Amino acid sequence: MSNEWDEYAEGWDVDPSVQEYANNAFDELSSVIELDGLSVLDFGCGTGTLAQLLSPRVKNIVALDSSSEMIKILAKKNLSNVSAISDFLTQDLVDSNPYLSNKFDLIVASSVCGFLPDYEMTLVLLKSLLKKGGMFVQWDWLSDEDSSETGLSQNRVLRTLKENEFIDIQVKNSFEMNSSKGTMRVLMAVGKNA
Repeated sequence: MSNEWDEYAEGWDVDPSVQEYANNAFDELSSVIELDGLSVLDFGCGTGTLAQLLSPRVKNIVALDSSSEMIKILAKKNLSNVSAISDFLTQDLVDSNPYLSNKFDLIVASSVCGFLPDYEMTLVLLKSLLKKGGMFVQWDWLSDEDSSETGLSQNRVLRTLKENEFIDIQVKNSFEMNSSKGTMRVLMAVGKNA
């Protein structure tokens, strides 16, 4: 399976901003959730930069990404408690893949939801994979507009989490990424499966 993200896979891990983003996300995550012993779904895992940080702390990780090239790079990292899936998240995949047969304590989505064609529907599927009391955490580029193509607004994220009956919702500016193109803000959202 090939997709537009495949072309970025080869140089992904050598880009310092990718590691910086993952480090920032991991630090934020560690400050709000006790990670030890959790079963985790890393949705949109890419080459596994966040999974590498999570792996020593959690029980197991299912790493899902639609880019087969990103998944190949993740597989070469030989993380013993990480099982990788190269596919798009669909109801058929949820119903048929054995790695998705057990519900998760934690689902993380790092810089992926803002690129989805249907964020709202994807969140329905992700919530179905959470244990009762399980946590969903996402980081995405912050947009001031609900209809942005490369980010999400706080209002849209908050509304979608509420519509899906998450509780203990937090949506906030998390950190900033600086580049030659300027500063981009990152939002973090946390919701608990009621």
